[in-house]
Amino acid sequence: MADEHIGTVLVRGGTVVDGTGAVGRLADVRVRDGQIVEVAPDLRPDGEIEIDASGATVIPGLIESHTHFDGSLWWDPDCDPMPGYGTTTVVSGNCGLGLAPVRDDDVGDLIDLFCFIEDLPGDAFRSAIPWTWHSWPEYHEVASAHPTGVNFASFFPHQFLRVWAMGPAAWERAATDGERARMREALAEALHVGALGLSTSVMDTDRQNRRVPSRLADDTEFDDLFAELGDHPGSVFQFVPRFMEPEHFFSDLGRFATFAARHDVPTLYAGVRLEQASSDAFAKTARHVEGLQAGGARLTGLMSARPSHVNMHFERSIMWSGVAAWHELVVASAGDKPALLDDPDWRERARTDWDACTYTLVPIHTPERLILVGGRDDGRSLGEVATRDRVHPSDALVEWLRDTRLQGNLRTGDRPIDDASAAQALRGVDYLSGASDAGAHIQMFSGAGDSTYVLAHLARDEALLPLEAAVHAVTGRPARYFGIPDRGVVAPGAVGDLAVFELDALQNGAEHRVFDVPAGGWRYTREPGGYRATIVAGVPTWLDGGPTGARPGTMLRRAGSTG
Repeated sequence: MADEHIGTVLVRGGTVVDGTGAVGRLADVRVRDGQIVEVAPDLRPDGEIEIDASGATVIPGLIESHTHFDGSLWWDPDCDPMPGYGTTTVVSGNCGLGLAPVRDDDVGDLIDLFCFIEDLPGDAFRSAIPWTWHSWPEYHEVASAHPTGVNFASFFPHQFLRVWAMGPAAWERAATDGERARMREALAEALHVGALGLSTSVMDTDRQNRRVPSRLADDTEFDDLFAELGDHPGSVFQFVPRFMEPEHFFSDLGRFATFAARHDVPTLYAGVRLEQASSDAFAKTARHVEGLQAGGARLTGLMSARPSHVNMHFERSIMWSGVAAWHELVVASAGDKPALLDDPDWRERARTDWDACTYTLVPIHTPERLILVGGRDDGRSLGEVATRDRVHPSDALVEWLRDTRLQGNLRTGDRPIDDASAAQALRGVDYLSGASDAGAHIQMFSGAGDSTYVLAHLARDEALLPLEAAVHAVTGRPARYFGIPDRGVVAPGAVGDLAVFELDALQNGAEHRVFDVPAGGWRYTREPGGYRATIVAGVPTWLDGGPTGARPGTMLRRAGSTG
């Protein structure tokens, strides 16, 4: 690819579905110096790189709304496998986790927090990320100069903010007046230079099972932070409520709805459940949220239309944090784990904690959903093996781990999605697609492909959404919601971020392991998604079935930011 053609392409002969919801039309798309300059039939070539889109659809590049590529973009700037899934922009800094602000003395603790919650390799965070910044503006400057295969935009992370403002006390108490003032000032600086808003969590715990710093924030602190967001129109508050604990879920929604209404801040909540088994809960939540919206809260639910599963290995995992003895096992050193499995006292505690647990991410009380991968019982469920051997499920898991020498893993069975409810949600404005967690939990699953699933399954296979509505849901809608400038639409003046595909070719490829993480680590990735081309600012990042190696992506600023 000649240097003089970088940022200049002509995509010819495709059906343009422009991201606004409008019906597709036959047209060529000319991108010059990274910007779309013409969208019209039969454009005459003018020395550009030409991409054949005949028989294919041309759409804005896909925007993934909830990812955790903050760290991995430093050791995998190509952002595999996202270019192979039509992705041109990822939203990071979610769940109160990011890379700034940070003090030197706190880097180690914050790496441990991020990597525990999102199941990421601490060694890679320590060795591959430069950590040459302290403030958010400094981080933004360094990250903006780091070439990547996708664009990325980021929230300002509340966990990092509290620790920066309060030090170790962030883990112990509410903030003082002075600490709140420092937090608000740092948030203002971040919003000024382009942060999407503020993200937080009231669900998570750390490796020691302590509540994360954001869970120590009181209403006065949150009110101050919402007030600052309200002073920066378009900035978003994103939070993770205790959606796995029904007794707390609605109270968490109500708590933040109060601040959202008071300060007129768009607020994005995670935890929308679309499984068929949760259809009653989905409807009940929708009714509850409608009541909060009637009170003035601009609430939007973050959803994923794709059936999910989890591969649980025992090297490390957040999944067992609610089962004390099993949590002790997964956070133990590799050398100590066999001794725990052999210890009768630990095994007794493991059974007791299993039975007493009321909240954990592993479906331990439905062991038929836990599939054993490896060993003599490969492919059987934990529930089946426990019943066959007439033992407690905890003991059955212990024996299987001993049999596999801790090399096996569990896989949760897929839970079917209520496709009709998912399609209905995507047609409206109360939900945002893309709760994939791509980039996180890399030894549990590959989160790539959420948007592709919307296009291939809901629009193509089930015909529950017109293609134009599906494209809008994964391009124009998130671009407008987050204030990502000049993206999400195929029109003159917009940035030339594009994806080209034959609809019948789209797929969510099979997961497989790759051993390319620094310090000898591995992760799950996916086979390509069937895209003919992915283009970032006029530069192909995926073409002819493979990555081009080009890295035209950068860190974006929120529309309206002035820094």
